[in-house]
Amino acid sequence: MMFDRPSHMEPLFPKATKPLVDLAMEVFRLEAELGGLVHPLTRKEIARLLRHINSYYSNRIEGEHTNPVDIERAVRKEYSKDDEKKGLQKLSVAHIEVQKLIDYRFENGEKVPVCSSEFLCWIHREFYSRVPDSFLKIRKKDSDEIIEMVPGEIRTQNVEVGEHVAPVHSALEAFLTHFEKKYDPEKLSGHTLLLAAAASHHRLVWIHPFLDGNGRVSRLFTYAYLRRANIESYGLWTLSRGLARKDEEYRNYLASADSPRRGDLDGRGNLSEKALNSFCSFFFETALDQIHFMKKLLNLEDLRDRIMAYGNLRAQGSIPGESTLRPETKYVLAEVMMRGKIERGEVQRLIGMAERTARDLTKQLLEEELVRSDSHRSPLYFNIPPKVVGYYFPELYPAGSI
Repeated sequence: MMFDRPSHMEPLFPKATKPLVDLAMEVFRLEAELGGLVHPLTRKEIARLLRHINSYYSNRIEGEHTNPVDIERAVRKEYSKDDEKKGLQKLSVAHIEVQKLIDYRFENGEKVPVCSSEFLCWIHREFYSRVPDSFLKIRKKDSDEIIEMVPGEIRTQNVEVGEHVAPVHSALEAFLTHFEKKYDPEKLSGHTLLLAAAASHHRLVWIHPFLDGNGRVSRLFTYAYLRRANIESYGLWTLSRGLARKDEEYRNYLASADSPRRGDLDGRGNLSEKALNSFCSFFFETALDQIHFMKKLLNLEDLRDRIMAYGNLRAQGSIPGESTLRPETKYVLAEVMMRGKIERGEVQRLIGMAERTARDLTKQLLEEELVRSDSHRSPLYFNIPPKVVGYYFPELYPAGSI
């Protein structure tokens, strides 16, 4: 079938059954609790870390595995000499930087037009202008012809992705206009807005507006949509981690929601309403799984205990390749996490040692990036260097990846 009219992607919303609405509202209820678990400054640092986590799992969904340590090195502009590994590092950095730009636009009070073709093209352009040229060269299906993709440009030819035949390129403007009109968060509220967040993720993948990178753009779009939908704590949990952990299910639900209507009891649109409902249920179940996971990690007492345990391991010299720290260091690390920052003079009080000892300890913590500071007199802020992620936030990355 040739998809050349916006009506071909109907229905745009799943049927608002009670189980589906309950799932959506549970996401809204639980995420509101998540945001208040930690100090705002600590939350900001955790959100920074989760941008890196998000890029790691988004790469995994695309079948491109980047070691978390390599991601952290790339953020510091320390790239591998191996071209393939360097390319993957740049993909990760591109994702981190674009998500950061999205956050910046929201934090500066902009009413981001998340469903507009302008915004979608902006995501694509910002992402692909940061990656090596090799990622812009697309091989045509069943052909040796190589097409050069232009960052931010809507595709100008027809494509097939697996079994899915995407809408004809000449109709993309109409499809994207319809997409923006129907999913505009300004016109939606309550559970309908949350259902739109899930459904729009699939329908954007289905439209396939770009020659390549549609999965990455769709996940970044959904990140922005959830922020626009007032999912306040979204920076403290990541949908991509859940999707990557259920990668095969994710692909199957996406493919199922591509299916044509299955008889008179399957809605009134061209595509299957039941399959869209199933995808949206999967979307919300995945979100809830990740929110529950992060609620457990951010339980203040447990997080403090893990940080103290890390301090004990360092004091005992039990971490290979790491120097020892004074046993009292754990109190400093825990206090900085609880309060987001402390004045330098408080280190002496916390460890109960001489001023010189406190200065030496502060210097070591800064050198190891266990805390950070804006200047030699500024407060000490909570910081999460790569080497502590597995101790502070176990299972955030897969076992053995860092």
